[in-house]
Amino acid sequence: MYRTLFTSTLLVWLHLLISGCGYYSKSEYLEHIKTIRITPIEILDADFAYDTASQRPYDEVIHEKLTQRFNRKWRDGNDAEFTMRIQDYNIKEHGFGPQGEIEMLRMTLQIEYEFLDRVRNNMIAQTDNHIQVHDFYIVPNRAEPRETPEQAKALIVEELIEDLYNNLAEQW
Repeated sequence: MYRTLFTSTLLVWLHLLISGCGYYSKSEYLEHIKTIRITPIEILDADFAYDTASQRPYDEVIHEKLTQRFNRKWRDGNDAEFTMRIQDYNIKEHGFGPQGEIEMLRMTLQIEYEFLDRVRNNMIAQTDNHIQVHDFYIVPNRAEPRETPEQAKALIVEELIEDLYNNLAEQW
């Protein structure tokens, strides 16, 4: 009985894979869009204005990284437009050791963005309260390596860009 059930299940899966009803990794989402324009990034919180590692303003760094990431799917142009504003940057104590000493910090970015389809003249996505969170240890010998606030800023930017791309360009 179990052999028959296993064989039947295996045959169904093989049929689905061969017939093309399986998973497709290439997204057909927004296939009518061939180009995108990413507008200059606006940062409203002065505490998140300057990247000390690259010696450049964060608005330039983020714009460049967003453009590079989205240009993997689309070329520069005007079929779509992405606008982003960083409203708030915050870093606060989040985890404590056995004697009450701070071990972990939580960094957050609150952003608003609009993703417009200029071909069909409609809004693809919009939010005024996207929160990107990055928790990091400031002491050694924990579950994750110790990070400085500057390292954490670089990581939260990378995570933000990857999350935006996955949610907006690929719909994962």
